[in-house]
Amino acid sequence: MNLQTKDRAAVTDVVAQTKSYYDGPADQIYRHIWGENIHIGYFESDDESLREAMKRSNERMAEGVDLGRGDVVLDVGSGYGALARFLARRYGCEVVASNISERELEWGRELTAEQGLEDKVRFEFADFHDLPFEAEGFDYYWSQEAFLHAADKSTVLTEANRVLKPGGAIVFTDLLVRDGTPEADRERIYERVKSPDMWDTAAYLSALEAAGFTVDTHENWSEHVAPTYAWVRDQLELRRDWFEDRIGKDAVDRTSAALQFWVDAADAGKIGWEYFVGRAN
Repeated sequence: MNLQTKDRAAVTDVVAQTKSYYDGPADQIYRHIWGENIHIGYFESDDESLREAMKRSNERMAEGVDLGRGDVVLDVGSGYGALARFLARRYGCEVVASNISERELEWGRELTAEQGLEDKVRFEFADFHDLPFEAEGFDYYWSQEAFLHAADKSTVLTEANRVLKPGGAIVFTDLLVRDGTPEADRERIYERVKSPDMWDTAAYLSALEAAGFTVDTHENWSEHVAPTYAWVRDQLELRRDWFEDRIGKDAVDRTSAALQFWVDAADAGKIGWEYFVGRAN
């Protein structure tokens, strides 16, 4: 990572805030509402669960590339490792699941052991701004809704290119805040997930090119953002008493209000969700 001292300090601060968020009360909500998969769901009907829709997200992402046995995948911001296990089980590839949340890494290892996938999936602590991996070590770099936490997204994409083999692919989805969103709304969107900055489409396309990628696939999946967060909020309210006993009424109230704001912002076209596949030049 080639960052100036001031920039490195800013990155360190953001990484610490993100780690605190995922290791804090949010961990209870993610585990007990989202489950082992903590991403946006790709819905096909109004009556399906988020867990069904998240499984489809994994499937749709993988359809964009040609994964197979012998491929080595780096999953960045891996959560509890649901995607890593899916890829290993479905395609037989080897996956390194990296994360900065100790709680997520711990449960991810437990779930992987329970499912008998330790030979295919391993977990490592890693900050995607400065990956502890050798150059050209991976066939695929994978990420779901993690770049919104990056303090320096250009550095993250440059690191992705560094660890990919020539011709390897970056495959990712991210939540976007649309250009033109009022600053007050933008700050409220950021606050829920402790994001330092969320980009829109043009910024990603430009940064991917600057980092040495050719974009093969780009799709807009934004219609699924509001249903995802509406489902989560409904579950939180249905189990309010249970969560209040564990994280307190104030935390539940704040989370419920923030989730509703995200639903409203997504319905208003302020929050998007997009899928990218880029090939390392």
